[in-house]
Amino acid sequence: MTIFKGLEEIVQRDYPLGSTTSFGVGGNVDYFIRPRTEDELRRVLAACDEHRIPVRAMGRGSNLLVRDEGVPGAVVQLDEKGDFGRIEMEDDLLRAGAAAPLPGVIKAAARAGRSGVECLVGIPGSIGGGVRMNAGGAHGDIGQTVERVRVMDSRGQVFDRERDDLAFGYRTSNLSAKFILEVDLRLIPDSLKAINDRMKRIWIAKKNTQPMNAASAGCIFKNPQRLAAGLLIDQAGLKGLAVGGVRVSRKHANYIVRRAKQEARAADVLELIEKVRAAVKERFDVSLELEIEVWP
Repeated sequence: MTIFKGLEEIVQRDYPLGSTTSFGVGGNVDYFIRPRTEDELRRVLAACDEHRIPVRAMGRGSNLLVRDEGVPGAVVQLDEKGDFGRIEMEDDLLRAGAAAPLPGVIKAAARAGRSGVECLVGIPGSIGGGVRMNAGGAHGDIGQTVERVRVMDSRGQVFDRERDDLAFGYRTSNLSAKFILEVDLRLIPDSLKAINDRMKRIWIAKKNTQPMNAASAGCIFKNPQRLAAGLLIDQAGLKGLAVGGVRVSRKHANYIVRRAKQEARAADVLELIEKVRAAVKERFDVSLELEIEVWP
């Protein structure tokens, strides 16, 4: 593999990218690359630039739908087993590599008696992806804790973005660099019991209202202003609506889930999304905007 000479250990050709997402559907990517260090990432980007290979950055695939036709070029997923997966606590500051899984970040903070990320209980994915999209829910979001973000652009240059330079909104941020490398969170001291009690309440509430054990990509649509997408979909009578191997969850209407013992395709998800959008538009004159990403 002359394109990625010296990086063969971290590069896989014609990789089933859809299988790495929480939906578990979708096609292949030409190159699937998992750098373990900043140096490896920089070398990957240089090789892709030299050979004009388009590059996409991927988190843990928990908010992503890959089309059945697959993705051209290279998809880069930082390897949590390398430098990008570390989690460190120093007083009130939690520092994590971008590939660190959110559940691990939450546990590390709780063990240290630091509050601020309990709102992320039950949310899969990596901290890098979580910060980029300002992950959260009814109990808060991650943006309120972010102190600093270390990023790398497509040319391999590294920058620090400090709190005063960051902006977070509803499922969005102003982080535009190709890769998030590291995140600092400023947390608040609290008792382990109080933190665990809040985490338990949030977990129970989510388990009772969301299809936590079903294959999905989380909430499909953003909530329109002052409205709840799930409630609109429910009131349109769409719970249980199915296309092929997927259906609108009967537990929470803003989830599309895999149907048990049935094969599913990304095309099924996309068709169901359009059916839901059309029905909500017709019934309420509201246009639903996707919260998930669709590649390409």
